[in-house]
Amino acid sequence: MGSKSIIDLAIFDLGGTVCDGIDEATGLANIGPINALKFSLKEVWDIDPGYDVILPHMATRKLDHLYAILTTPSITEEFIEKHGRPPTREDAQTTFDTAFKRILEIDEMPGRSEPFPGVIEMFEGLRAKDIKVGINTGFYAKAVRIILANFGNNHLIESDVGADEVSQARPYPYMMFKAMDDLGIADVHRVMKVGDVYPTDFLEGYNLGGISVGVTECGNTRPASAWKPITHNGRELRPVDWFGCTLKDKDALFRSWLNETAEKGTRLPYPMVLIPHSSQLNNLIDEMEQIEELFCSFI
Repeated sequence: MGSKSIIDLAIFDLGGTVCDGIDEATGLANIGPINALKFSLKEVWDIDPGYDVILPHMATRKLDHLYAILTTPSITEEFIEKHGRPPTREDAQTTFDTAFKRILEIDEMPGRSEPFPGVIEMFEGLRAKDIKVGINTGFYAKAVRIILANFGNNHLIESDVGADEVSQARPYPYMMFKAMDDLGIADVHRVMKVGDVYPTDFLEGYNLGGISVGVTECGNTRPASAWKPITHNGRELRPVDWFGCTLKDKDALFRSWLNETAEKGTRLPYPMVLIPHSSQLNNLIDEMEQIEELFCSFI
């Protein structure tokens, strides 16, 4: 049975999207895993990566994230100087097993897991429309459940998927497919992904074939004005600052895209929908439903 809405399932990223907001000391969101990455590498290898090295790989599987940090050229050079050889995948695994998980589970996330203001009400609004709510993340499954235990209100969340429960994590859509399988959702076009990391979270939803929504003010992303069109697998993805213009303006914009495609014989662009905060999702869906036929022609 489907929902009363344009979608049947909304899948949310966790840190930076529904919890773990801006850290006062650093100005960064989702600081829990950032600290765990930084402190674990310092503990195990005496390597202290800067935020400029850590942030480009946010939203990825955390073991992969550690390896990406270690194989950043400047970090690799420092590793060789200190340990006499280049870092390996096994070194990332050692860091993950001996330090990262402990720091994340005990020191960092328990105090950073409360939902953002408005998020629980937003979940309740989705459920009132029979839209199912799911969570997926770059965290491994045990960490997901620790965070959600502190998050609370888990009666509203019907599926949670960790990055270690599928063969490939973001931007591959396999965690989303697992949630669909868990919940009996058949139509990828009626699934929405909401996340804060550009472009990884966004591309996960796009690669699924559903609707992707980026949040611009509560996580490790960028303001709507800084999002630029990108081309992915031969298709242009164009940003739409949803609440930055009226519904009439968006209607005219999407019709101009259709006319452009017809005149040039090009593939339809895909709208990168941007909203300031995940708590505004119900307002977004309400507006989408008013231009459903037009909007869904691009999905």
